[in-house]
Amino acid sequence: MSLRRRLALCLVSLAAIVAAYAQDASLVASVDRDRIQANESFTYVLRVEGRFSGRPDLSALGREFDVLRSGSSQSIQIVNGQTTQVAEWTVELMPRGAGEFELPPIELGGELSNPVQVEVLPAETATDAAADIFIEVELDRDEAYVQSQVIYTQRFFIGIPTGRESFPATAIAGGEAIAEKLGNDREYQTVRGDRVYRVRERKFAVFPQATGMLRIGPAEYEATVIPNRGFSRRQVLRSDVVELTVLPAVAPPASHPNAVWLPARSLRLEEAWNDGEDVFEQGVPRTREVSVQAEGVLETQLPELALAEGEGLRQYPDQPELSRELTDAGIEARRTERFAVIAQQPGTVEFPPVELPWWNVDLRRWEIARIDAVTIPVEPGDETVPAALATPAAAPVVETDPGFWPWVSGALAAGWLLTIAAWAFSRRATRRSVRPRPAERAVSARSLLKQALAACRVDDAARTRDLLLEWAARQFPDDPPLSLGALAGRLADPLAAEIRTLESSLYGPQGHAWRGRKLAELLSATQSVSREGTEEGRDPLMPLYR
Repeated sequence: MSLRRRLALCLVSLAAIVAAYAQDASLVASVDRDRIQANESFTYVLRVEGRFSGRPDLSALGREFDVLRSGSSQSIQIVNGQTTQVAEWTVELMPRGAGEFELPPIELGGELSNPVQVEVLPAETATDAAADIFIEVELDRDEAYVQSQVIYTQRFFIGIPTGRESFPATAIAGGEAIAEKLGNDREYQTVRGDRVYRVRERKFAVFPQATGMLRIGPAEYEATVIPNRGFSRRQVLRSDVVELTVLPAVAPPASHPNAVWLPARSLRLEEAWNDGEDVFEQGVPRTREVSVQAEGVLETQLPELALAEGEGLRQYPDQPELSRELTDAGIEARRTERFAVIAQQPGTVEFPPVELPWWNVDLRRWEIARIDAVTIPVEPGDETVPAALATPAAAPVVETDPGFWPWVSGALAAGWLLTIAAWAFSRRATRRSVRPRPAERAVSARSLLKQALAACRVDDAARTRDLLLEWAARQFPDDPPLSLGALAGRLADPLAAEIRTLESSLYGPQGHAWRGRKLAELLSATQSVSREGTEEGRDPLMPLYR
C-alpha cells in the first residue's frame, strides 16, 4: 500500500473519531413529578449527552426551593460504533410554599436546558401524622364497569428508621379481579404535622371480572423498627379496606349488535402500509398494518379486527402482536395485525371501512372507532398482455405454439408465493425468538387464565380462543400450539374434549351456540399449572393478585 493511500486512511479514521467525540451537547431537564404538595420533596434531573466540559451552576434552583441533597454521575455509551458522553446531575428539592413555579434553564458549555414547570399544591393534613408509621390507600373512582380499569394507590408513611421492609400481597374479596402493578415504587419525602416522613408509593391497575361489591385490602407493611432508644422490634401495620361497586356490562348498540364488551378510557384505530406507496401493482404483495390502541384495558381484551374483503383483493393475515405500556394513569394496550394484500386485476380496488365499537367509561356511552374506506388504483403487472396485442373478438382462432411464456409466468407466480411464505415465516421466527423470562411467563400465564375464565363466563367463544392460545404460548414456549386442536392434543380429557367443543362451535360446518360454564370449571382446576415454579425467589414487592 502506498504512503499516500495510508495517509488518506488515517485521515478518514481520525475524522470519524473526532466526529464521534465532537458532537454537540444535548441538555435536557426533567422532574420525577410535576404536581406535588407543599410538604413533599421531588427530584430534578439535568442530563447532558455529547461533548461538554465543566459543571453546571445549579444555584438558581434554590431561589424558590430548599435543596435537600444532590449528586452526579458520568458514563460513556457506545451505540452502533458511535461513542457518546453522558452525565446526569440530580437535586432533591423541597417547596417553600404552594403555587406554580418555573425551574429556569441551566447553562453548560454554552448550551441552555429547557425550563421545567412545577405545580405545588397546598399541603394536606392527616389525623395519623402523630404516628411513627401509617398507611393511606385510595381508589380513583368509587364505581366501575365490569372488566374496566380502576387505579388503586398505596402510600406508606415512615417517620422512623426501619430495616428489612416487606410488602405482603394485598387480598381482593367479594369477586374475581385481575391486578397489574404499574411500574416501580416511588419514594419521596413529605411533611405531616410538622414531622418529616419517607413515603413509598405503589400503584396498581385493577380489573374487576364480576359485578357486585369488590373489597380490596388491607394493605400491609412489615418492617424492623429501629427506635432512638431501646431494642429494635418487628412491626406489622394494616390499612383500611376500600370498596368498589362493579356495574354490569352495557348492551351493544343497535348498529353493532355483535360488538364485544370493551370498556376503555380512550381508543383509536390506525392504518399504515409498509412501503408508503399510494398505488398497487397487479400481483405484487403489499403489507397492510392495522392497529388499535386503547387506554384502560389489557392488551388481551382487544378483539380481533374483522376486515371485510374488497372485490379484486386477497388478504392473508399474520399472527397479531400484543403489547402494553405502563403509566401512572394505568395500562395503554396495543394490538397490531398485519396482512399481505394482493390485487388480482388492474383498475381500482376499494378497501371497506374498519369499525370497532367500544364503551367510553368516562362519558358512559358507546363510541365507534373507524378507519374510512379508501379507493386505490391498480397498475397492470409486468406479465400482463398489452391491450394492443390482444386478439379482437371477431378474429378467427389461430392455434399457435405458446413458446416459453407460460414457463416464465409460472416462475413469477412461484416467486410471489415463496416471497409471501418467507415473509410470514420470518415474522413468526422473530416473535418466537423474543420470549419473556420464566418469572414473567408465570405471571402472564396466571393473568391470561383468569381472563379466559371471565370470557367463558360470558360465553365469548372468540375471545376465549384468543386467550387460550396466548396462555398456551407461555405454557409451551419452545413449540407453541397455533390452533385449539393442537392445544387439545397436548392436554388430557376432559379439558381437551371441552376445548375441541369450543373449536367445533367456532369452525364447525353447522356452528352452534357455545356455553362456557363447563370449560370455566375445568380451567379453574388448571390454574395450578401456571403457578408452578413461582414460589422460589418470590419478590416481596410483586403485584397483588387473588
